[in-house]
Amino acid sequence: MTSANDRLARLRGGIPAVEVGARGIESVARNIGCIRLRAIVITGLTPTEVVKAVFQGEPDIMSPFAMALSQRYERRLLDNGGASLLTAYREGGYLGTTEAKISSVADMAPGDRPMARQRREAETQRLLDLKHSGHPSAPNLILNPRLPLTLVGVTHPIELNYMVASDADLSYRVGVIKSYADRGGKTDRADIRAAYREASVGTLALRQHIESRGDDPQRAVDRVDMVLRAPGSMNPRLFAAKRAESELASLTRVLSTAPADLDEVEQLIAPGGSFADPVVVDQLPNNYRSSCKEHCALWPRCRAQALAAGQPIILGDQAAEQLAAAGSITRALALLDGSGRPPDNRAEASLAEEMRAADQLLDRIANG
Repeated sequence: MTSANDRLARLRGGIPAVEVGARGIESVARNIGCIRLRAIVITGLTPTEVVKAVFQGEPDIMSPFAMALSQRYERRLLDNGGASLLTAYREGGYLGTTEAKISSVADMAPGDRPMARQRREAETQRLLDLKHSGHPSAPNLILNPRLPLTLVGVTHPIELNYMVASDADLSYRVGVIKSYADRGGKTDRADIRAAYREASVGTLALRQHIESRGDDPQRAVDRVDMVLRAPGSMNPRLFAAKRAESELASLTRVLSTAPADLDEVEQLIAPGGSFADPVVVDQLPNNYRSSCKEHCALWPRCRAQALAAGQPIILGDQAAEQLAAAGSITRALALLDGSGRPPDNRAEASLAEEMRAADQLLDRIANG
């Protein structure tokens, strides 16, 4: 029987695997209906890597300034043994003065070599086992933990910012660090939800670890922590123990949505084909949405295909909803001007009436 690793390598067609990480898996949850994105991530690739390796393009990436700011902010919180992060938790009253046990997994096994990565994973699991066995030496903060997450039978390593727990907690909460400024109610809610989902990927990995030890995975609660940046400074703003029930639910749906295993991924392409072939990638079903440009480097290709097919989504989410009865822009235009066949059903007839009324109103406004 061919091993899973051999099957994945064959699907990638010679493209080296990359670690998709928590952010990559979180992106799948943003667009559960996109089979293209899901299949690419399952095989150990990212849209960015596909754009570079398959289409020889330059994907949209975070600006150098934003990337430098993000890295600098993370280092500020996690360097020096996580002293700044610990201070934020103490000042918020989430950790007591005696709860100062910190373990930096990255410092114990630095580097990107396979052996170092394996050591970080083993060390993270050892620290988790200390906590779940009730050992008093279990750390309150685990910095840069690394855990495996199994997605449709394929194991993906997940490296997180940190995990946190008081001495009395039964398990850890996953924390995520984001360098964008906290602007209160004006902070982009989509960014907040994405951060919660990213942390929730770690919660799923934590639950899988607990279950592998024969314990109740619900010890890992459906709450996550997030650290943003105070406007105009590098000072942290901590949001602790935020409920992430809906984010965990969306990720759970990702685990159960087709393609649900490697067999189904392989059935998406012709025998002998691979994701190294641009034709194969273009033929994978996609689910273009206006928000795709926020998280997927393949969005220009998907948008071009949606445009060629006349899908209303290229006009925006609201237009897609209003023109859903027509199914395409071409059909909507035919209903508007009365060309082609008459409405197929009541929904199309209603849409035609609404569009004609809107067209007449626009004409009166424009021409007086």
